[in-house]
Parts: sequence; structure tokens; C-alpha cells
Amino acid sequence: MITEKKYLVVNGVLQLQDAPIFTSQNRAFRYGDGLFETVRFQKGEPLFWSNHYSRLIQGMSVLKFSLRGFPSSSELKSSIQNLVVKNRLFYDSRIRITVFRKDGGLYTPQNLTASWIIEAADMKQTGYQFAEKGIFIDLYRDFPKLPSPVSAFKTIGCHVYILAGIYNKENGTDDSLIINGNGKIIESISSNLFWVKNGVLFTPLISTGCIEGIFRKQVLDAAETNKIKSIQTTGATEDELLDADELFLTNSINGIRWVAGFRERRYYTRTALLLYKTISGNLK
Repeated sequence: MITEKKYLVVNGVLQLQDAPIFTSQNRAFRYGDGLFETVRFQKGEPLFWSNHYSRLIQGMSVLKFSLRGFPSSSELKSSIQNLVVKNRLFYDSRIRITVFRKDGGLYTPQNLTASWIIEAADMKQTGYQFAEKGIFIDLYRDFPKLPSPVSAFKTIGCHVYILAGIYNKENGTDDSLIINGNGKIIESISSNLFWVKNGVLFTPLISTGCIEGIFRKQVLDAAETNKIKSIQTTGATEDELLDADELFLTNSINGIRWVAGFRERRYYTRTALLLYKTISGNLK
């Protein structure tokens, strides 16, 4: 059986996916010196592209990357589109853009110039889906995520999420919530957190340490469209979530995942479905 060749993009150039792309001197490998974006590609377009590109550039600026030579929004978008076509991906695709500093130096880099890689994976589905059955989640407390100048961005150093993922797998749940240094619940392994109480939508502030999620913004915009009051808080306590009427998690790849169970509590979904329909309608 002949395996179809797959490609990725390295610094703007298409390259076979299984070809070597860096050495042991790579700064992402040695120091975690980089950041990434994950983007859903649908019907020939990377969704919410201007928001993704803006967050990427902001994160690079915070990490003191030189933007000289880095592709413009339209150039990077074109590279993504060409990669999807080259890999013959006919359903929606999961795109990952990884940016890392060029080789050289120890902790202190020799130069600030960026390299980048674009990968594309077939999602085997078209359009966001709203699951008939909700997910079950737990709470991971062993490694708080602290607010910092980079906590809003997807940096390569992901130890909090990795350890939470291991905890999640050991306990057989679908996702686990993460706390910050104040013990407040701020997000999950790969998603922003929302909860609903008495018709009011709540989500943690970005300043609590959570990722500044692209789909988070879509949810808040959809809430405003539907005249749903939203409040950004300093995070949630476990008691607040157990007392909530609804919980749901969001990210750009999966859209909205509603929570059926947390601890002994069971939830229904109403607001999440309404917001999903609004966002999906805006994409048509």
C-alpha cells in the first residue's frame, strides 16, 4: 500500500513532513523559546484569522522576537491555504503555527529572528458540531498557572497543561480544570471556561492567567447579540461551579463543549446551545 506524502511549511517553504527540520541546537527544543497558534481551517479559510494573527504577533512582541522577515497576515494565510491544498485535505483541518527563535546562544539568544513551521491535520468533519452528550470534567490543583506577561498566549512551555492532562487520563475524565496562584479556577487543559447562573454568563478575566482565547471572544460577542448579560470575574471557586446551572468549555478547534458532570453535579445545556447556533450562523 502506497502512503500518500504529507507536507508542512518551514519558513515559507513546503517540505516533506517526515524530513528533518532542525538540530539539537534548536531553541524551542533546548529552552522552550517560542509560541504557537492552533487554527481551524474551514471551506478554504482559516477561521477568525485576523484574531489569531494579531494574538501571535502580540505574543511574539512580548517575547522580544524580531518581526523583521516574519510573514504578513496575508502571506501566512496563503501558506496555510497552499499547505491544505498540497496535503489534499478535504474536510476541516487543524492548523498549528509554531514560532521559535533561530539557533544560537544559551539562555540569552544570539539574535531575535523568528523561524516558523505550519502543520495541517485532517479533522474528518466539516463545521463545528454540538455534541448530544456532554463531557465529564475534574479539577487539577497540583500545579497552579500563575498570571504573567505571557500567560495569555500559547507558549511552547506547557508543563501545567501536560501534568493536568496526565492527571485527567489517570482519572478517566474528558478534561480537567486548572487553578491560578489564588486558588481560583481559570480554564481547562485546552479551553476557556464559562458558567451560567440565573441567566448570567460568567468567565474569568484574562488577568487571572487564562489564555486569551479566540473562541472566547466569539462567545462573548454572541452573548451580546442575544442580550445575555456577561460578567468577567477573578475566576471561579469550586462551590460556584457546583452551584451553576450550566458549564461549558470553548476553543477554536472544538468550538463549544458543554459539561454534563463535574464532581457529583450534573448539568443541562441551554445557553451554550444558543451561543453555538449564533456563532455557527455567523460562519455561513
